[in-house]
Amino acid sequence: MPSRKPDAYRDRVPALAPYVSALLAHAAGDTAGELRLRSSLGEDEAFPVEFFFRSENRMLDFERYALDLCRGRVLDLGAGAGPHTVALQAKKRSVVALEGSPTLARLLKARGAASVVCADFRYWWQAGFDTVLMLMNGLGPVGTLAGLDRFLRHARRFPAPGGQLLIDGAEAIPGEARRSGPWPPAGGYAGQAWIELSHAGRVGRPFRELYIDLETLARHAAAAGWRCEVAFEAEEAAYLARLTKSG
Repeated sequence: MPSRKPDAYRDRVPALAPYVSALLAHAAGDTAGELRLRSSLGEDEAFPVEFFFRSENRMLDFERYALDLCRGRVLDLGAGAGPHTVALQAKKRSVVALEGSPTLARLLKARGAASVVCADFRYWWQAGFDTVLMLMNGLGPVGTLAGLDRFLRHARRFPAPGGQLLIDGAEAIPGEARRSGPWPPAGGYAGQAWIELSHAGRVGRPFRELYIDLETLARHAAAAGWRCEVAFEAEEAAYLARLTKSG
């Protein structure tokens, strides 16, 4: 827990509520809105919400490359507002968009996603996907290295024979943490960060987000029965990894 005080975040909204409200506001016409992110790594940035709705021609190079690598039946895991689902459907790909928020699941349908599943990715599964796509710090929601290990074991259920997981990530680069709130001590693996989101005056409770370097990812993937290869290396220790079952 970020604080030992039980009422430390009593006035906060649920962790991802600012993210959900920001996306809804943009969909309703607030195209100038921003989502602010603070982290225990020292990040304190405001992101234009339109970033989560971008079209393929405005995506980063590694995202476009990941879309080109997609084949067969695709699972867009953690679809959010669906930029990758929409782009893949435009390429005539068969895509299932998986999203844990019921509100965002409805938004996905409104944006034209043909197949939407509202479920927690940690427990839901369905076999037979040729590609599992996890973009925008795709492994972040596993939270910790222990969460990563659980997910990698669980995710072996998803791929069809010869299937692949395409995951983007970035190594944690700790900065000068701005401790205006009771962030926990760093401790352990540096990439097990605490994140706080805010939008339109609503501040969410801190939650875990994992930033993982390629060497650590490859080691944990191998232990869970995956081969890990680098598909794309970007700036600031960011990358696109391709995982396939090793047995």
